[in-house]
Formats: sequence, C-alpha cells, structure tokens
Amino acid sequence: MLALTWPLLWLSLILVPRGRPAHGLSQLWCQLILALAGCPVRVEGLGHLGGARPAVLVANHSSYLDAVALLAGLPGEFRFVAKRELLRSPVIGTVLRKAGHLTVSRTDLARSLEDAERASLALRGGRSLLVFPEGTSLRPPGLLPFRLGAFKAAAETGCPVIPVTIRGTREILPADRWLPRRGAITIAVGAPIPAEGGGWPALVRLRDRAREAIARRLGEEPANLS
Repeated sequence: MLALTWPLLWLSLILVPRGRPAHGLSQLWCQLILALAGCPVRVEGLGHLGGARPAVLVANHSSYLDAVALLAGLPGEFRFVAKRELLRSPVIGTVLRKAGHLTVSRTDLARSLEDAERASLALRGGRSLLVFPEGTSLRPPGLLPFRLGAFKAAAETGCPVIPVTIRGTREILPADRWLPRRGAITIAVGAPIPAEGGGWPALVRLRDRAREAIARRLGEEPANLS
C-alpha cells in the first residue's frame, strides 16, 4: 500500500508549497494509507501536547511504520529529526525537504555538532521536534539505550521532553517483512518532563526518566543501560 501510493505523494509534494502545506499533505497521506491498510490509529494523552511552548517528543522505534503512524496520529507542527541517509530516497527525501524536517549525520563529528545547533535553533523558533533516540529499528523486541542528543537540545533551550510510546507497529510491519499485516496501532503521549539543567548528570536523568516512561507503557523488556 505504501509503495503503490508513493508516486502520487511524490507528485503532490512537488506541487504544494514548502513547510506547513507539505507537512499537512504528509499527515493526510499517512492517515489515508493506514485506513486503507486496515490499521486504525488510537491516540492517548493528546492533552499533553497542548502546551504553548515547543517540546522535544521522543518515541520508541520498532518498525518502518512508526513515522507513518506518528504523522497520522499526532496533530500540530512538529518536525522529525531523521538520519541524513534518508535524503537519498526519492520519495522520503522529498517529504523531508518539502515539509522542513531536520536531518542529522551519524558519522561526521563536525556535522553532528552543526546538526545539534540546528535542532536548538528550531526549538528556539517555536518548532517542536520528534526524535527516535534509539537510532535504529532493525532489531528484535526490546528497548535500546537512548542517545543523549535530543535531551541535550531540550536542556539547552529549556524545552520539556514528552515521551511517546508506539505499540502495534512491530506486529504489523516487523523488520523482516515488506508487506504489512492488518492490526491496530496505539500511540500513548506521556506527561511532559521538564529539562532541569544542562550538565551531564542532569542530561542522564532526563534521558532515563523518558526511557523509563516509554518502557512502562511499551511492555517490552528494556536492554540494560550502559
């Protein structure tokens, strides 16, 4: 279903203006393809997204379908922080560029520092960001340790961190399958966690609180923190 509708999405994105219109089109497309695939999305805790300040949303990542589910289920003007390699994909790269999502380097240290500054600037400009702090989805069940980048950006800008738990996507589209099964998806938005200080101990506490909140709702055994 995703592949069949990609050409239409790509053509539509070429025609619409950048920014909010492209983001809205992406959300509409994700809602449509999940409905056609028989994968209803239920969202819990939407009231936690009602704050006036931007926030850093952090979510578990267990399937290629996670980003589609989040775009379909979460309202508002958030932007993903995605790995730069995705820009090579004709369709996904067009979505990222036209909607204004941020991309980051995972290997180049100089670029990583520049990327972190861009994320902080986006937050200071009033734009909420959505990050997968595990960094990958190609694995068996379990919650991996979280990287600190998203929490550093939150601490530097004073923005709260909002834990988001996605359930159901792994069963619908696991890493070893290309065709999704029918199934329900649940997105649980947790209470905001305030960023308190930018020192190393404060960043680790912020990361661990967000990870624990997601692990409780996810119901999968977390990997040990290193």
